[in-house]
Amino acid sequence: MHRLFFFLLTAGFLLPIAGCNFQQNTSKKAKPVIETLLSASESWNGDLYSYPQGQAQMTLLKITAPVGFRTPVHTHPQPGIAYVVKGTLDCVVTADNTKVFSAGDSFATTFGDTAHYCESVGNESAIVYVVYAGAEGDPVTIPFKK
Repeated sequence: MHRLFFFLLTAGFLLPIAGCNFQQNTSKKAKPVIETLLSASESWNGDLYSYPQGQAQMTLLKITAPVGFRTPVHTHPQPGIAYVVKGTLDCVVTADNTKVFSAGDSFATTFGDTAHYCESVGNESAIVYVVYAGAEGDPVTIPFKK
């Protein structure tokens, strides 16, 4: 009876372990899918990019803007790239220099002294990822002063 109990106890521990597969189910033939969404040397409105002086610093922002939110007028002292995950943005430099970006769109942000604003328009909040290639200590956004 003790042998049967010991056998059942041992089997109860070993069967679940034996059922585990410790090998990874990865294929050495699997390859990633890499898509270039944007490669730019100038912004969506034609500003030519150049890098600021100093220690390089990359910044990644996730911005969630509710419908109706409008940024203050501002500039960017470094190049940036944005990707709209959800929603719609209406970006304005002047009345005749605007661009609408929707979910799935990528764009190079304005640069330098180009004052602009963007507004979340449409039926849902905008979610936007923005990457800036700047210099350590420099702000990514500067409020515009007239």
